[in-house]
Amino acid sequence: MREKLYNRWLVVVGGLIVQFCLGALYTWSVFQKPIQEIFGWSTTQVSLAFSINLAFIPVLMIFAGRLLPKYGPTKMVIAGATVLSCGLLIASRTSSLAMLYLGYGVLGGAGIGITYGIPIATCVKWFPDKRGMITGLIVAGFGLGSVFYAPVATVLVTNYGPLNTFFIQAIYTIVGVIIGGRLMRAAPDGYIPEGWSPPPVRAGHVGPSKYDFTPKEMLRTPQYYFLLITYTFANVAGLMIIAHASPIGQQVANLSALEAGSVVGILGIVNTFGRLFWGTVSDKLGRMRVVFIMYVISAITMFSMNSLGTFWLYALGVALIAFCFGGAMGTFPSIAADFYGPKYVSMNYGFIFLAYSVGGIIGPRLAAVIVETSNGSYQMAFIITGVLCSIGAVMALLAKAPKSPLDMQKVS
Repeated sequence: MREKLYNRWLVVVGGLIVQFCLGALYTWSVFQKPIQEIFGWSTTQVSLAFSINLAFIPVLMIFAGRLLPKYGPTKMVIAGATVLSCGLLIASRTSSLAMLYLGYGVLGGAGIGITYGIPIATCVKWFPDKRGMITGLIVAGFGLGSVFYAPVATVLVTNYGPLNTFFIQAIYTIVGVIIGGRLMRAAPDGYIPEGWSPPPVRAGHVGPSKYDFTPKEMLRTPQYYFLLITYTFANVAGLMIIAHASPIGQQVANLSALEAGSVVGILGIVNTFGRLFWGTVSDKLGRMRVVFIMYVISAITMFSMNSLGTFWLYALGVALIAFCFGGAMGTFPSIAADFYGPKYVSMNYGFIFLAYSVGGIIGPRLAAVIVETSNGSYQMAFIITGVLCSIGAVMALLAKAPKSPLDMQKVS
């Protein structure tokens, strides 16, 4: 009974603190050039560390989702933060690409993967009445971390170097996650807020599933693969810009390193706002309608990116991409819960979040390869991602929720 009386908003506060600490991931572009200059490595070699990091996140989310019911959210987020901090400590001692890949890439991605999905899955179960808003708010904490850390990281990298900054980040991460993790509690099974009942499904909306799909059942539905591909396109566009925001600004708009670093900070602000804004709006307009709008904005912006030749135009372009990418991050956890039920959302969203791995491999690497084979120009990367976003917009219009096994039995 005591667990039912726990203030669910304290869980949100704890989740926000945890996500805030993880948000430093999005400042990678501040580290990339300084690391290249120290060791003489190429853009492709250094950016691979970020791609490895992103690739490991969804895989470990699935693993963590399986362990969450047994160990609870507090132990799981602290375990993940410990792995992440160990990775950053190894990265701070980098003397070879292998150490960078192991520390920042493998262990860093594994630590974030273990930790990232826990606040989302925990809060979704506490807030069936505000699912879009709460998932948007929780993942906004991740973006808010980058808003805070981008200017701090720029100063630290300038004065102490990228490796020492990794060390500082390791300490900040473990301390912050311990504080946030201690506020988190698992919701009672089948929790429903007092006085609330599910509203009727309105036109253009996907109603919450009354059946909880297990991961195995979800993987048997064609809708899973449809969502995976649709979500991948958003991640390719967003993660390409996040990984290369600073060097793209220096190439496209002739920005200084300091000016480009400030754009990374703007990216974090609108990314954060986009997560909360689009997540909340999706409760009103419907999830897939919101996804369609975000893809249209992203496609238009990508096709225009190479012509944004001033600081403010470039900042606007980055802001629009980050706004929509943040919206996808804030909306798709709710789509996973709507399509497949909240009970197994930590694992189910982990499988959908594999799109993040694919996008993390394709997006940053696509830009790195194109810039090295096109005399320093990113234009073809912008065109390719614009086309992908256009396809994503069409797919969002075609998306339909899966039928549960119970419905299929009734039909047969």
